[in-house]
Amino acid sequence: MPLNQFPQLAGQGFLSEKTPIWSTQVAESVSGRERRRQVWSYPRWRFQVGYEFLRDTPTKDEIDQMWVFFNTSAGMYAEFGYLDPYDNAAVDMPFGTGNGSTTQFQLSRTTTSGGLSFTEPMFAFVGNPIIYKAGVVQSAYTISNGLVTFTTAPANGAALTWTGQYMFLCRFEEDSISPRQMMSQFWSLDGVAFKSVKKP
Repeated sequence: MPLNQFPQLAGQGFLSEKTPIWSTQVAESVSGRERRRQVWSYPRWRFQVGYEFLRDTPTKDEIDQMWVFFNTSAGMYAEFGYLDPYDNAAVDMPFGTGNGSTTQFQLSRTTTSGGLSFTEPMFAFVGNPIIYKAGVVQSAYTISNGLVTFTTAPANGAALTWTGQYMFLCRFEEDSISPRQMMSQFWSLDGVAFKSVKKP
């Protein structure tokens, strides 16, 4: 079944919150010294968006679109794709190197700043990513949840890259939302919160 995409509605304000969340176990001794263990290899992302207005007219039915989307997601239950307007594209992004035997590789994206870089897997996409092997567009593969399975294992040393538009795979944080009616045919919604979902 195709992945539903979080609706982009006219009354949405600027992204009000985008927070990386990590999981760390900390054990502190009586002397105050700590032992820390990184539990996750990549973060979950928390988003919150608000709506200055949601219209309810025969031709502009944003409030109905929001209710239908939330209810078809069954609140926190179903996963959906969120297209971050400022973070959604990859061009010639490396995601692995062939070794002559491995056929499966997880698509990922790497962000860099100064001398630092960070890589995390991606699971949801707008359309089909373009997959390259040693700079050549490929067709003999399948993709499921961002996991690329090649029909034939890429040769040893073959650089694997991809180009496309990605989304964050998310679920709602709550089982309810509370739009407020401001006036006839106009509603507002202070914030809708959702988190990205980790996959095995």
